[in-house]
Amino acid sequence: WLRHNKHFFILSSAGKPVWSRYGDETQLSSLMGVVQAIISFFIDSEDTIRVINACHHKFVFLLKDPLYYVAVSRTGESDVQLKEQLCYLHNQILSVLTSVQLTKIFEQRVNYDLRRLLGGTEIFLDSIATLFNNDSSFMLSGLQCLRLSRSVRDQAGTILREGKSKISKSLLYAMIVADGKLVTLLRPKKHSLHPSDLHLLFNMLTGSTTFHTAESWTPLCLPKFNSRGFLYAYICYIDEKTTIVVISTDKSTFFEISEWKTNMVESLKKENILPAITEASSKSYTMEDIQIPSLLHFMYKSKVHIQFTTPELSGIYLNESDKRRLYGLYYHLHERMHHRARPLKLYFVNSVKELLLGWITSSFELYVVFPANTPKPTIISSSNQLLRWIKKNDDNLFILNAPVF
Repeated sequence: WLRHNKHFFILSSAGKPVWSRYGDETQLSSLMGVVQAIISFFIDSEDTIRVINACHHKFVFLLKDPLYYVAVSRTGESDVQLKEQLCYLHNQILSVLTSVQLTKIFEQRVNYDLRRLLGGTEIFLDSIATLFNNDSSFMLSGLQCLRLSRSVRDQAGTILREGKSKISKSLLYAMIVADGKLVTLLRPKKHSLHPSDLHLLFNMLTGSTTFHTAESWTPLCLPKFNSRGFLYAYICYIDEKTTIVVISTDKSTFFEISEWKTNMVESLKKENILPAITEASSKSYTMEDIQIPSLLHFMYKSKVHIQFTTPELSGIYLNESDKRRLYGLYYHLHERMHHRARPLKLYFVNSVKELLLGWITSSFELYVVFPANTPKPTIISSSNQLLRWIKKNDDNLFILNAPVF
């Protein structure tokens, strides 16, 4: 694990290894014992260890008794960003074991080996740890929606809402997801789903091929919704990339939901909605489609809708080292602008190969990337041109009117 730029591991408060991003956690048991001793030293002093800076490395700790989470990084990410990632790892475990179950297990046996209960779900921890490096959803705390014609999206939402009236009242949420991006979401009028809960759900869909082969019915805890209990998720791939997900409070509604799904797929095909979704998910837009002078890449978040859009990487960013550099610059820009002590509305970064501009208002966050030495008038005019393009296309970039019941 020492060869990697970033590593995560999880241990119990008794020092028992639970999970390691790289390597065999059993072989790291002596290291985890040392970590547990350091944490205990601070606890005994009525203090809490948060971070250790050691030359190029940063050690960040998150204590969620009975589990301890540790990040070791030399990527340049801030303490806050790494701690957020540790929170996601904690929530990923809670999605399998509720907070009540977790606490009860360790109250009964403080030395319990949690790997017995997590067996088979480590793949989701591995998957989400990988996504931290190449998915902006976690950094922006937002949802990325599939770019899709508004009329098609609205039709899909209508089919979900009309089908809801034919099944039991236990249904909480129903959604269509394509290639890890949200197409539409049906929800109760007074309840929205927290983005981090949806991130965990999407990670479950993309992190394993288990759900591709058949209809699945699985207990699932959504920590932001209710960390103390399970909901039940119906998951079915209706083509290679498109999934229908239905979340219910009643564990006995599988067959009812399955029948509803069959009728819904028929309607989606009959109205030519499914082919439109399939086509949209197979060709994401790139910077070449937008044609804005000098602009290399961007991320835009609508603060009103808690959704963001960003083009597929293209050009020089298809190269892995250039891609890592780009994400590193985005992380730096985002961290500096959201710094708790001194947040910024505008921030300009001049690096060796790129210029970056961050711009935050009450309604949006914009992060744009230009080649080094781009004149400032060009940066300003191209950024404004981009905002006009987003405004013109916002009805296909974002879900503006999600169906409710």
